[in-house]
Amino acid sequence: MPTEYDNIFRYLSIAASVAFFAYGIHLFIRARQMRPQIEKSEVVYQESYASGCSQKNILTKLGGARNCLRLVVTQSFLLVTSWFPFSLITPFYDLEHVIPLNSITSVRRSNFLGFDSLILTYRGADSEDHTLRLRSKRPDDFIRSLGAKIENETSA
Repeated sequence: MPTEYDNIFRYLSIAASVAFFAYGIHLFIRARQMRPQIEKSEVVYQESYASGCSQKNILTKLGGARNCLRLVVTQSFLLVTSWFPFSLITPFYDLEHVIPLNSITSVRRSNFLGFDSLILTYRGADSEDHTLRLRSKRPDDFIRSLGAKIENETSA
């Protein structure tokens, strides 16, 4: 027979689960509203199955996306997003970005856990630097589409 404490614990668990789910939906809707409408003629480069992670904190460094990121480069911005249903969780891992090309401060090659990757740093609207580790299937084409000069190769 459940005690009073068991019922309290059950209700608190349900409330926490509902709050977590609602927060996830809020992040998903906000990320969808941030995405600009893109015409096919505007696309300079597009990749559908890239990998990557944000360097924002330890959770985003350990999390991330494996072969489900979309990289879309137009003449004015880089869109980093993912496909549904992964787009429900990428906002938690800081993987929804609309980056103006002129705000990219550096792109450098890196080797992380034996995989070649690119470290992309940009200055956000909040005037703070944000860093993403991206693994493109065609890194040279991706870099060329950004118009960025690659920095020296480093190891992480």
